Amino acid sequence: MVANKNFLTPQLPLAESGELEYEHIGEYRALIKQNFKNLILTIPGERMMDPDFGVGIQRYLFETSIPFASSEIKSQISLKVGKYMPFVRLDNVLVEAGEEEATLTVRIFYGVPTLAIDEYINLSFSDDGRIIS
Repeated sequence: MVANKNFLTPQLPLAESGELEYEHIGEYRALIKQNFKNLILTIPGERMMDPDFGVGIQRYLFETSIPFASSEIKSQISLKVGKYMPFVRLDNVLVEAGEEEATLTVRIFYGVPTLAIDEYINLSFSDDGRIIS
C-alpha cells in the first residue's frame, strides 16, 4: 500500500484500485459529500453504536402525501445535519415525486463556510430502494 498524506479515507462503496488496495478520497469536498450521503441513506437504528444516526430517506418512498413526506424529510435532514455535521450550512432541501410511480428525488444544497464549499447532492430512489442517481 502506498503511503500518501493526500488520502483521507476509502471511497464508498469500496472499489479496488491498481495503486492502493481501494480507491481513496483525497479532498475534503468529496469526503464531506460522502459523509453527507451516508447520513441521509442510513436508516436510524442501522448503526448499532449510535441508533439515532441517519435519516433513512428511502423509508419515505411509499408515502402517499408528498407534501407531508417533504416536510418530514426536510425536518429530519435539518435535525440530523445539526447533530452530526454541525459544520455544514444547510441551504435548501427539495423533495419531488419522480416521474415514474414510486420514485422520489431529493436535492440538498449545502455549504461548508470554513472551507468555502458550496455543493449539492441529488438522490433519486426507485420503488425497489435502488438509488437511481
